[in-house]
Amino acid sequence: MNYLDVANSGLMFALCLVPVCVIVLQALRFMAMAWKQGLEIGMDKEKLKKCITTSATISVIPALSLVSLMIAMSPNIGKFFPWLRLSNIGAGGYEPLAAGIGLEAAGFSEYTALTLGGFVVIMMVMNIGMSIAPVNTMLTLKGYDKALKKAKTTNRFLLIGTSAAFAAVVARLNVPYFTNVGNTLPFLAAVTGAAVMFLCMRVKQKVPVLGDFALSIAIIAGVFVCCVVA
Repeated sequence: MNYLDVANSGLMFALCLVPVCVIVLQALRFMAMAWKQGLEIGMDKEKLKKCITTSATISVIPALSLVSLMIAMSPNIGKFFPWLRLSNIGAGGYEPLAAGIGLEAAGFSEYTALTLGGFVVIMMVMNIGMSIAPVNTMLTLKGYDKALKKAKTTNRFLLIGTSAAFAAVVARLNVPYFTNVGNTLPFLAAVTGAAVMFLCMRVKQKVPVLGDFALSIAIIAGVFVCCVVA
């Protein structure tokens, strides 16, 4: 039996649909809890609505890259499993890498030679590999958060230190794209996005609603420039 017959079967769709539905319901539940908590602490309804609009807007455009990745992975590992992975805690940089590791671990170098057993190995590698993060969070986050809150009340420098650490992470993730001129497309995307974001923030003073869509506009501009150049 060809592994794609199983990967694209109704059974696989049903197995993937169940956790995806749980994820959607969980997200809706958290949204309802956040809305209720916001009202309880005295937040204005208009501000809450604006928060929802802004969050939804800036989430749609980045999610398009995951949709394109899902389509790209479908010919090799089926239509439904990539959908499950990228709907859960999957990441664009992780999924293809994990699939490749699973392919090699199963003893294959090309997907054209993959068997059903090899496909199962790929699914296990992709799922178990990413499961480490939430398991680690469940085991360590509560204690870490408690220790951090206590430290912040006794050590004022920690407030500055945690903020500096976050700024350092952001800089580490973004600065290389601005400095690596030889890598043309990422450089153009970074510069274009930054320039458009800056322009939107300036225009926002006259058109306040633009602030809600600034990040999305900057992302689209960066993608557009890359498409034109490529």
